[in-house]
Amino acid sequence: MRFLIFLLLLCSPLFATGEAVTKFLNIQNKLLQGLPESFKGELKSKNIEKNLNNIPKDSYLDKKGRVYVEVGYSKKEGITFIVKNVDELYRDLYKNLSKQIFAFDLLLSKTDTNLINKYEIEVEGESETSLILNLRIKNSENKVALYIDKNINKVLRVDYFMGKNFINSTVILYKDVKNYSIPYKFISKNLTSKEKTTPDIYEIDNIQIK
Repeated sequence: MRFLIFLLLLCSPLFATGEAVTKFLNIQNKLLQGLPESFKGELKSKNIEKNLNNIPKDSYLDKKGRVYVEVGYSKKEGITFIVKNVDELYRDLYKNLSKQIFAFDLLLSKTDTNLINKYEIEVEGESETSLILNLRIKNSENKVALYIDKNINKVLRVDYFMGKNFINSTVILYKDVKNYSIPYKFISKNLTSKEKTTPDIYEIDNIQIK
């Protein structure tokens, strides 16, 4: 009987709606408090470098200048990715990156983003030091699982599920810059490929706080 109860606890969320929403909002507020009002940086990864190198020189605004992806963040606007020193054809090459890697949109969101209107939030598991929250997209079987360290109030991993299929996992590292704690490295692994692949590592470098 005890074993059956244990299995039910594993297979069912511990808390839904009210208590889970409160826990999520607490974590979201802590994350926002740790961010500056705005900052800029440069987004780097092997894939980005490869794609930027394939941009034709004719699209460079300054033929001798460097092409790179600028990360812009503000609490009013959220996060943006703009390819610098190129024409309009390539400027928005990474415009939708935050939709492809949910961790960007979650951890570097604008202050008034109301995620609780988009998701049904559940507590999947909790201990003294750890918390797992499920954000299930309303009217959908897709969900995002957040792995949270309660000691530091930070999301350390984000998993994305499409139905029952485990699609992507992203590990997040933080950097302290001028008394702020900024998520700067996103190690993302696509789990749908049948071939053996290495994780994509996205790093926000040269962070400048305004």
